[in-house]
Amino acid sequence: MARRSPLIRGLGRVAIVGTIALAVLGAGSVRLYWVWSRAALPEVDGEARLPGLSAAVVVRRDAVGVPHIRAESILDAARAQGYVTAQDRLWQMDLLRRRALGELAEAFGEGALRADEEVRNLGLGAAARSSLPRMPEDLRALVEAYAEGVSAFIDSHRDTLPVEFRLLRYSPRPWTAIDTLATGKLLSLDLASGWEGEAFRAVVGDRLPLQVQDLLFPTTFPDDRILVGSDTAPPAAGAAAATEPTKGSNNWVVSGAHTASGKPLLANDPHLTLGVPSIWTAVHLSAVDLDVAGVTMPGVPGVILGRNRRVAWGATNVHDDCADLYVEQFDPAHPDRYRVGDGWETVTVRDEPIRVRTGLLSSSWRTVDHRVRTTRHGPLVPVRGRLYALRWTSLDDTPDLPAFFLIDRAGDWEEFREGLRLFAGPSQNFVYADAEGHIAWYSAGRVPLRRAGDGSRPYRGADADGDWVGFVPFEELPHLVDPPGGRIVTANSRTTGTDYRYRISRGGIPPWRTATLFTDLEQRDGWTADDMVRLQGERFSIPHRDLARALLEAAARHKGDPAWDDVTLEMSGWDGRLEPGSRPGALAMTAFLALGDRVIGPRVEGLPEAETLRHRSAAIDRLIRERPAGWLPAGSADWDAVLRDAWQEACARLERRLGRDRTRWRCGALNRLAVHHPLARAFSPLGRIFDPPVAEMGGASTTPDVFVENPGGIEAPSMRFVADLADPDGTRLVNFMGQSGQAASPHYQDQLWQWVRVESQKLPMTEEAIARAARHTLRLIP
Repeated sequence: MARRSPLIRGLGRVAIVGTIALAVLGAGSVRLYWVWSRAALPEVDGEARLPGLSAAVVVRRDAVGVPHIRAESILDAARAQGYVTAQDRLWQMDLLRRRALGELAEAFGEGALRADEEVRNLGLGAAARSSLPRMPEDLRALVEAYAEGVSAFIDSHRDTLPVEFRLLRYSPRPWTAIDTLATGKLLSLDLASGWEGEAFRAVVGDRLPLQVQDLLFPTTFPDDRILVGSDTAPPAAGAAAATEPTKGSNNWVVSGAHTASGKPLLANDPHLTLGVPSIWTAVHLSAVDLDVAGVTMPGVPGVILGRNRRVAWGATNVHDDCADLYVEQFDPAHPDRYRVGDGWETVTVRDEPIRVRTGLLSSSWRTVDHRVRTTRHGPLVPVRGRLYALRWTSLDDTPDLPAFFLIDRAGDWEEFREGLRLFAGPSQNFVYADAEGHIAWYSAGRVPLRRAGDGSRPYRGADADGDWVGFVPFEELPHLVDPPGGRIVTANSRTTGTDYRYRISRGGIPPWRTATLFTDLEQRDGWTADDMVRLQGERFSIPHRDLARALLEAAARHKGDPAWDDVTLEMSGWDGRLEPGSRPGALAMTAFLALGDRVIGPRVEGLPEAETLRHRSAAIDRLIRERPAGWLPAGSADWDAVLRDAWQEACARLERRLGRDRTRWRCGALNRLAVHHPLARAFSPLGRIFDPPVAEMGGASTTPDVFVENPGGIEAPSMRFVADLADPDGTRLVNFMGQSGQAASPHYQDQLWQWVRVESQKLPMTEEAIARAARHTLRLIP
């Protein structure tokens, strides 16, 4: 059921015509391309004028191009951050705001119109426009200063724009505060797709026997590691996620009682759809009352994930139920009227003209009149072939960014907590550490309270049952401060016991990453930042280990049977880790899927998303552990026979895919890291210029070091971050690809192989360390 991330979608529908191929690949024009590309690289030394500054700003870049911005005021720091981010990522920023606002067709033509219509229907731009006036004046000033910094760069570099603008023959308009807010809501959209699961349940749920639903949609698991409460109450029926999300993340924090330094360590690696360039850009901002380093989205000021001198934080997705779908009853005689109780109301109509380029490289445009229809619940959007009204927290006029502006300057837990109070995006598990030695976790976000029901399926729009009557009070959201064990881990699985009074998340996400990380962290003390970096590369998989054990136990029961000798030969001694070069890992991964096909496949045949259903890892692992008699497939005498058949099918599949030479049967041969620049996705020959090399990876959705390939793209750590609260210069950070979005830059993909090897570099914060690390110095002057 994977959908393409809204952060990378849109251009796949654009047919890049041969003109670009000739412009880039034709005889003699490759040289012209490199001339354009090098001319667009930013000035990183000397001086540059930035109107609006109150004083000069110093920008020092380290060995991987990360800017360390020193300003006299926070407003100057925001203005300079906008300018510097545009130096590195201007075309990506323009692409993100066009996706968020539904303006792709203006640059890319007819092929992008459908994507624009979808996002206009959703209303990210309308939500951004209504949110801006609600921002506190001082925070709004920061966003506007950032926007003015971006616009200043655009104005002063019209003749040396990034090469993508030249290839596509268009120029960016000035940046605005609305662009920033809409870009932030695009990330919220990427993290919140629960309404698709609700529609899925409406289509599939009633067609599955209860026995099948129980296996496919569990709400609790044997390996659960909950943080608060207990499982003294029965789990809510039907509350589990209808699909097994792949977008997640890991974070953890360890108190000083378990570290070598005596101060906390914190780690975070968000799992998102990988894109070229990375969705994150790193920065260090320093001014009066501000000294913060970490990552943010291009187009968004400040730092979203990172640390300052006193506190550090990271986030993982709660997969909360922050949206509902409503089936509205329309009046056949008056299509714009819909039922509310015993009466009728009229839909609100908003005209949204969409400017469409008449050809990809054309200099003329036409206007498409698009109507957005909204009911009392929200915009009317198509989901799985049916029209629903959508209520989603991120479409409210509540800005998301003020929380991070406060968090960036927090000096202790209480100040950090006040920042979280303002967080309005899809709920996140924030872990926290400070220099005083405290560690904490808070599940922050706006969680709706319904009049009736739990929101797991679409509501009848005419009734009041699905009405939102408020939100879970902030003080009652799950949280934990200084736990006795001194360790906190969140990795998207359940954090609260069944006795918790509210339904925070959709549940149903297996706890294997969480359990693995807890187990690793509890095995010893004396942890260092380098140890945490290595732990981010953990590729132990509980369900694949379970399968290997079951296979070996069955082989022992059939000792001397040639059909089982191969299992013993291949799997004996395997440690359960899906390393890139592991043959047992490749066999376990393939046999795991074959088992799902053999046992679950016949039960879901003919249903939508049948492949997703039969490959649900939680269901397959439960079959392995419990071996329920009622699930034996036709023709199988017992579960040993089922396991034997899955093994033999796995060997056959690997032979078909990788050949008979078993030395080629490796996890890395199955996990191919192949990601593409937006233009290369539309026209593959451009990949020779823009795409990174292919790499072999380990891991799966079940390992802390996640790697998942699906039709929507590759889900993996989008960056890796470790904060050492004993050392402000000891932060470790690696970004996917690199700091720059320009292919000719030395920092376009200079972090790629570090990322592949799960290595990081230090991100300094003190003046002395920055001076040593600096490779370039640019002064921005008023």
